Formats: sequence, C-alpha cells, structure tokens
Amino acid sequence: MSVCALPGHEFVEVSGPDARKFLQGQVSCNVDLLAEHRSLPGAICNLKGRVIANFRLVLTAGGACLLQTSAGMSEKILATLSRYAVFSKVELRRFQMPLALGLWSTDSENGLARLFPKPPASVNQCLVSRQMCLLRIPGDRCELWCFDEAVIPSLRELFGEWRADPCQDWLGEGLEAGEVHVSPGMSGQYTPQLLNYDISGVINFSKGCYTGQEVVARMHFRGKPKKRMFLFHCHQTLRENSRLCPQPTDEKTQGEPLLAFANCSREPNLALAAVSIEIAESGAPWFLDGNFAAEAFPLPLRYQGN
Repeated sequence: MSVCALPGHEFVEVSGPDARKFLQGQVSCNVDLLAEHRSLPGAICNLKGRVIANFRLVLTAGGACLLQTSAGMSEKILATLSRYAVFSKVELRRFQMPLALGLWSTDSENGLARLFPKPPASVNQCLVSRQMCLLRIPGDRCELWCFDEAVIPSLRELFGEWRADPCQDWLGEGLEAGEVHVSPGMSGQYTPQLLNYDISGVINFSKGCYTGQEVVARMHFRGKPKKRMFLFHCHQTLRENSRLCPQPTDEKTQGEPLLAFANCSREPNLALAAVSIEIAESGAPWFLDGNFAAEAFPLPLRYQGN
C-alpha cells in the first residue's frame, strides 16, 4: 500500500445544537444525509452563485460537523460562515488535525482491513471513531484522519514510514476522477458549472435553500453552459502558470488556465481546465502555452453518482 501525509488539508469544526440546521442553510450538499457512515462533498457559494470554497463534510463521533478543505481556505470558510452564525447556536473554529494520511494502491483493501475489519467500499462512505476517521474518496483512494496523536505510533508500526506529502500519482488519481479543489486564488471566481460541481455530486438540487442557491439552480436548469471542465492528457511538463490554447499562438496570456495538474511518474501528465465545450468535444488537440509541438488532448469526465 502507498501512504502519504496530506499536510495541505485544513479543517473547520461546526458544533453546537444548531450545527446541522445552520449548515443546511449555507452549503450546497444536503446535510440531512450526513451520517457517521457517510461523508458529503459540498461547496459554499456567495450571493452571486460563485464558489467561495469546496469541502468534504464528516460527522464526528462527538456529533460535530467537520469540514475538510484546501490549504489557505479554512479562514475564508470561517469568515463566510461567521456572518450568518449570529442567530444560531453554533460554535465555529479551526480544527487542528494531528495527522491526515492518503492511502491507495491495488492491495489497499488488505492493508485497510488490518485497521478496520470492513473498510468503506464506495465513494463517500466512511467509518468514524473517537480516534480516527477512514473515508473513501474519488479515484479509488482512501483518507485517514487521525483525531488523536496518541495513535500515530501505532499507525507507523502498521504502515511504516510514509511520504511527507502527496506524490503526483496521488494527485493524478484525483484529477482522473474529476476532483478540483478551490484555492485562495480561485475563491469567488468560478461558478459551480465551470467546476462541474453541478454534475459531480457537490451540488444537491433537491435540498432547500442555501446562500446562492437561486442563482446556482437557475444556471443549472435554464442555462446552457458554453464552458465546462475537461481532463487533459499531455506529455509535456505542466507548470503553475501553464495555459491551454485552442490553437498555436505566441501570446502567452491567451488560453485557459489550469485548475489543477499532475506530472505523473507514468505518462501522460494530467490537467483539469474549464474550456469551450464545442471545441473540446470536436476532438481537436489543444496546445500547451500555445506551443504547436505541445499538444494536449481533452477527455470528458465521468462521475460516479452520489
């Protein structure tokens, strides 16, 4: 089994008697479906229907709601939720997780069975105790959140030494599953449609109202998007400021920015970008930074229902 630490995770805890009711009115997932055996992907939107942050929501053994988000995003979530928490009996705080691990490989089931007799079998399933949480996420991977640092030595005995951070192959598995996480620079810039959140299970269209819900629903049911997120395969090295252009060009500022990427140990390299649906579905190659010799090929993303 391959194991790596996930130091980029940040966590926000929402506790108190109104925690679930409060979140139900603020987030895109249906909090009524949250259970100790089921986690939920979700997003927080602004009044204009743009995504402030995305997260994965877990119900702890103590009954609190724990939101896992990307590096630099916990303060944005706290600032956003705090504006609406005045009239609810909730407490909001950043939760310091002693350790979060990523686990994956072809023999992961055998390894996980040493930790939990019946590991979660499908995406979004989880097992929660006072000391840790094991959850299945897209890309045939699991995450292990350790609430109690006293169990870390036992985990080292079980797994041996793990990588200090995620490898590119771990990130690539998430990209192939269509996972894109909002970073501080992306916050408030994208609609759920551009990130495919409306078709990947992040948005629940049968729940009640939440902040931005009217705009998000109108875009989904009445609008016809011209752009969506696609997965791209290419053989060139990808960089933070790389762009994808529909035709060769010398203008480095043209094209669509990468939302996420991974330079995998096995080729091809992978990237996610929101691009023209019409051009992407034509099957024509795109060009990395406009370079005619650096072709990138778009593929549609297939999501597992939630």
